[in-house]
Amino acid sequence: MKDLGAATELVDALAFKFVTLDYVDIQGLGVVLNRLDDLADLLNDAGHRALVDLAAGLKAICEKLVLSEHPEPEQAMKQIGDGISLLQELLREADNPEACSKRICGFLDRCGSSKGGDGRGESAGPQGRTQDNSRPELAQDRELLESFVMESLEHLGSIEVNVLSLEQDPDNVEVMNAIFRPFHTIKGVSGFLNLVDINRLAHEVETLLDEARNHKLTVDETFTDLILDAVDMMKGMIDDVRQALETGRTRRADFELDAFLDRLRKIQPAEIGMPELQCVEHSPHGNGTDTGDILVKKGLVTQQDVARALEEQAVSGKRLGEILIERNKVAARDVAGALREQKKLRGISTRAPIKKESVAFVKVDTQKLDDMVDMVGELVITQAMLGQDIRSLAVQHKKLYSNLSQLNRITSEIQRISMSLRMVPIKQTFQKMIRLVRDLAKKSGKLVNLEMVGEDTELDRNMVDEIYDPLVHMVRNAVDHGIEDPEARSAAGKPKAGTVTLRAYHKGGNIVIEISEDGRGLDRDKIIVRARQRGLISSGDNMSDQDVYSLIFQPGFSTADKVTDVSGRGVGMDVVKRAVEKMRGRVEVQSEKGRGTTMLMKLPLTLAIIDGMMVRAGDRNFIIPTMSVVESVRPEPQACTTVAKQGEMIRIRDNLYPLIRLHDLFDFSPEHHHPWEGIVVVAESDGRRKCLLVDELVGKQEVVIKSLGEHLKNIKGMAGGAILSDGRVGLILDVAGLFEAAESQ
Repeated sequence: MKDLGAATELVDALAFKFVTLDYVDIQGLGVVLNRLDDLADLLNDAGHRALVDLAAGLKAICEKLVLSEHPEPEQAMKQIGDGISLLQELLREADNPEACSKRICGFLDRCGSSKGGDGRGESAGPQGRTQDNSRPELAQDRELLESFVMESLEHLGSIEVNVLSLEQDPDNVEVMNAIFRPFHTIKGVSGFLNLVDINRLAHEVETLLDEARNHKLTVDETFTDLILDAVDMMKGMIDDVRQALETGRTRRADFELDAFLDRLRKIQPAEIGMPELQCVEHSPHGNGTDTGDILVKKGLVTQQDVARALEEQAVSGKRLGEILIERNKVAARDVAGALREQKKLRGISTRAPIKKESVAFVKVDTQKLDDMVDMVGELVITQAMLGQDIRSLAVQHKKLYSNLSQLNRITSEIQRISMSLRMVPIKQTFQKMIRLVRDLAKKSGKLVNLEMVGEDTELDRNMVDEIYDPLVHMVRNAVDHGIEDPEARSAAGKPKAGTVTLRAYHKGGNIVIEISEDGRGLDRDKIIVRARQRGLISSGDNMSDQDVYSLIFQPGFSTADKVTDVSGRGVGMDVVKRAVEKMRGRVEVQSEKGRGTTMLMKLPLTLAIIDGMMVRAGDRNFIIPTMSVVESVRPEPQACTTVAKQGEMIRIRDNLYPLIRLHDLFDFSPEHHHPWEGIVVVAESDGRRKCLLVDELVGKQEVVIKSLGEHLKNIKGMAGGAILSDGRVGLILDVAGLFEAAESQ
């Protein structure tokens, strides 16, 4: 019998926790459930089955309380308390297992509790509440349901990532537990909220995982596919709950749950299969890490058994494990266990254990957060206006000047902190791509590895949802168009498995997201041919690579030779471009034929504040996003020309750029009509450059974006407005819209 010190400490902590607990404290009971789970694992490892039965019985009673199934909750609390006390006593008398078993059987009989049909103290579904498909009372349970939806979707996201890790490392117990626990949580809370279908599905999946955890099922691709299918179905069910909360409807969608549950139940417990035995090796001069040595060390076979098996191996060529099993010297499960130990001893498994982070969080309504950010923006504006009004007075009074400077620093820090509250890591969005790449590779018959770099890079939470669709389109294209088939890669001297890399980092006040792959790269000639066929260009002779590559963002443009169910219809990259530009960002393409392609999305850190160049034209102030500004010059008169059918052009270092007069577009009187009297700002959008005529460069400034309202939101060339330090409104220019408006004149 192993040392029970850890189990004793856990029960003592459990007893202390239970003293102050009430049966209405669902969260506290959930903690007790988890600790009873951990206790059962410890006792099982120690080989004390009687104590495991007692822990399972207490867990069954506790779970009925959580699910509101127990008819006498106060009596149930007393039973759990008595059971914990009994555990404390028996752990100190564990040397007498027969006496322990008798006392445990008597206690469980008095409680009327058993382990249940699945041997884990679990019920197949809620029994104390009405088992129908009706919704819980939305008005009464709305807050609980909203919390359940949000937390469950987070749980499912982590489950999805861990299932894919488990597929690569089936023996990793930590990963298996990291999948099991969230399903257990979802099951318990869904039962409490009377979400019967979700509860049933979670229970069946949990049963399946428990069998795999106890080595009754083989964790293979079929197993992980089934768990992922269950995750997809549960996501649909939870989304159905979310829609019901939003619309108030009570009718449920049909998920064909019973048919899926039948699929889950058809997986029968089986011995670990022989394919794993193909890794078995043994050396006559073993160093303690060979499978034969491990089996001998465990006392499962003798050294003579291994020696005879090795003699037969030399003749038959069979593996050592197969021979030992055929001779009934050892069970297949024992050989598999020796293999797992062999991997650990030889360092084959390189996955680090999952780290548990102890970080405290506070849930805040996102609307409250947005309201706070808006008010901080107003505070910054008011502070700037105040500073503008009393600056001349402050210069003459050192104390006032010092206080004003301190106010400016504090306001800036408050703004920085409030904006950081809206920032979330891009990790969750990146992790969703793991499943996408896996499914795409499997469907296309390709071998693809996904690497992620900079997952902790943060961006505005409002951009997380916006960035998902463009990311999906680019990842799909990378796998379907970029990565070659294994045979083609081998012929080109590349590894059979291609690599897609997602990378996020900050650069120049922006966030950059790279999607790169080591595939075939873009075919410049093929793009030009397709573009000429569609009438997009007349000739590509003088086009730069960047200009050619930008053609793939045209609506309906595709170089695919055949249409697949993944891509090839010319739909996607134009969507990417529109979505990124909507976020005031831009997309760039870098590619080398035969070496791969990299797509870069350059985005602002937040959608609430813009870093811009303030300019004056006439009596109006405009703000040009810094990301779109290339340079500003005062041209010579001879550099300003007019080209037939193209209008006014400015020559800058042997390049001709069209001139856009803001006063013509927005109908106001400028201070200077000639470009050589004013300032020309070279702006860029989608690889194209044009010149904007302004009268003065005021300076670089960060401004809080304000909506122009319903009547002005559709004006081309305007992205919004900002209140400036002098109280006036500055218009934020949309460079892409300006180019379109100028071309349509």
